[in-house]
Amino acid sequence: MTVLIRRTVLGSTDFWPAFLIFFFFSLLVSALTSWRFTLPIRRALKKALRVSSKKYAKLSGDGEDADLFEDEPGEYSELVLALDRIDKKLRKKKDQLLREREENAAFMSSVQEGMISVSPDGKLLYFNSQFAALFLAPALLKSEEKISLTDVIRVPEIFDSFRKVLGTGIMQKVQVRLNTLLDNQPRDFIVSMTPLRKEKTGDTRGVIGVFHDVSDLKKVERMRSEFVGNASHELRTPLTSIKGYLETLKEDFHSGRLDQAEHFIGIISRNVNRLIDMVQDLLSLAALEHNPELRLETVNALSLSDHVAKELAVLAAEKNLLIQVSGQVPDFRADPRKVEQVLRNLISNAIKYISEGEKIQIRWEADDQQRIVLRVIDDGPGIPEEHHHRLFERFYRIDKGRSRDSGGTGLGLAIVKHIMQSHGGTVSVKSAPGAGAEFICVFPALKDEK
Repeated sequence: MTVLIRRTVLGSTDFWPAFLIFFFFSLLVSALTSWRFTLPIRRALKKALRVSSKKYAKLSGDGEDADLFEDEPGEYSELVLALDRIDKKLRKKKDQLLREREENAAFMSSVQEGMISVSPDGKLLYFNSQFAALFLAPALLKSEEKISLTDVIRVPEIFDSFRKVLGTGIMQKVQVRLNTLLDNQPRDFIVSMTPLRKEKTGDTRGVIGVFHDVSDLKKVERMRSEFVGNASHELRTPLTSIKGYLETLKEDFHSGRLDQAEHFIGIISRNVNRLIDMVQDLLSLAALEHNPELRLETVNALSLSDHVAKELAVLAAEKNLLIQVSGQVPDFRADPRKVEQVLRNLISNAIKYISEGEKIQIRWEADDQQRIVLRVIDDGPGIPEEHHHRLFERFYRIDKGRSRDSGGTGLGLAIVKHIMQSHGGTVSVKSAPGAGAEFICVFPALKDEK
């Protein structure tokens, strides 16, 4: 009887549809329930992915992830809020790091010294714009491969110092002379190398190199040394002459021989005057360098030139020289005392160095920029081109023995240069052996200070 009933139920045609409806309904309810209960977890996972993965690093306010920003109560709301706070902190840190990186890049680019960061295998990890301008050729900058230090600088002292820093972790300094791309001329550098260390272990992970350009300092040192040597020599020569003739005059006085006394006193007097002129020129240079103030007035070029030419006519007459003044320029603003000093120094130099019977020309003209141009031209022996760039240095002489015999201090052209610079102008020379010399002074258009 029991077996018969079970067979009847299982074999009924109404059982299977009801069973299938119940089964699918159960699946749907289970899926909805699972989706509802797993929604907070999925939201938390998405936020965790957004925080940890680059894929979700940049989200907009719309799209499938927009609801991540909506706060919703639930079992996992605290976890979601914590992930939100972590995300905001990370974004804030990221913005801060980007800003600091941009600031550091701008700072490094503005630094006048070349800076590099080198890895232990000798590759450049970083370099600033100044280092690139000094040493990196365009081909290296365009290369996609990492640049090696040996591709840029081939000086053993630098490589040895970098290896010492990597090996010992101690800062090193080395002074070297390197070729650069700026002017294709060797320049002097002091290279400071400092180790980069790992935070946890303290091991050296690289080297920072700073290239201090000390070429200008070296040049100033050389000029100062040359100036001291030249000044000492120029002062010693007249002093030695004065001392020698005084000793001779003293002996002659004790022995009663006074026939040469007047001659000796004349030589002593000329050397004393030369020392006075030298001291005055040095004081003039010092005043021009430290206090180059101008007392601007209206200057009539031809009138001032005639005045200086008449003052120097006696010296010119001793060598039968002719001084000509020509040109037609408007009055201009300048310091008349300093312009007079320029004329006097240039004409005096010409008188000293040209032969008898020659001619000195003083020409004034205005160029196309309304600047006033002074040209002092002589028919002398000329100046070789290799001396032109040093001609306006203090105590520089082309023919030292001849210049000293002529009584010059060696400072006249240096004074001319400083006077022209104080006016904002320039001075230059055109000359060649046997073709005379032409000194060109250009005065800019100056206005009175209000």
